[in-house]
Amino acid sequence: MNGMDCLIKGLQLITRPGLRQYVIMPFLINVVVLSLFIGYGVTQYGYWMTMLTDSLPAWLEFLSWIIGVLAILMGIAVLLYAFTIVGNIIAAPFNALLAVKVEEHLLGITIASDTPFYIVALRSVGREFSKLRYYLPRLLGLLVLTLIPGVNTLAPVLWLLFGAWMMAVQYTDVAADNNELAFGALRVRLGQHKLDALWFGLVVYIIVAIPLLNLLLIPAAVAGGTVFWVEQLRVPEP
Repeated sequence: MNGMDCLIKGLQLITRPGLRQYVIMPFLINVVVLSLFIGYGVTQYGYWMTMLTDSLPAWLEFLSWIIGVLAILMGIAVLLYAFTIVGNIIAAPFNALLAVKVEEHLLGITIASDTPFYIVALRSVGREFSKLRYYLPRLLGLLVLTLIPGVNTLAPVLWLLFGAWMMAVQYTDVAADNNELAFGALRVRLGQHKLDALWFGLVVYIIVAIPLLNLLLIPAAVAGGTVFWVEQLRVPEP
């Protein structure tokens, strides 16, 4: 299965009666987090617009509407990134449980574990911060490149590739963590399937930008990432 197939399979799986119950908590978390971010963004928009337009010289006031449009687009981009990061951190324990159940369904086995849920929760949240440590320096580097004349002509392509790669890392890592595969080792395995990983991540990255549909993104992407793990990244036991 290629990356697109894995995501489609993930979307199908989260609607199955045996798995649907494990989607409820991630979905509710998404709704709450996104609502809070939208509410905050709406309340702060006027304040930031006033600051930006007041700083303009009188002869540039005609640009205020352009600044308004750019501020909206920038705010949406920041909101979507923040929503994905915060939603994944809060929902990490429930995403781990969903990934286990999807893997059980795909392999036709029961994955026994004596680990208490609170240990799983702490480990899952800790893994999310490991991904942030990997993600943030590269994000800052990309921001710097975006500001360099000449180089910044490649910025849109670089942002797209970066976003796709990070989505692939983010959502295949849940199953990898459940199987106690180190984060660095996961990135190596993804690199061996780079095109499929980027294709999977690109579709997820696009869905993030679609209102309402992105509420189902996290559980669907977790399920799709688990399918990707089973189909391409998992090493079968001898």
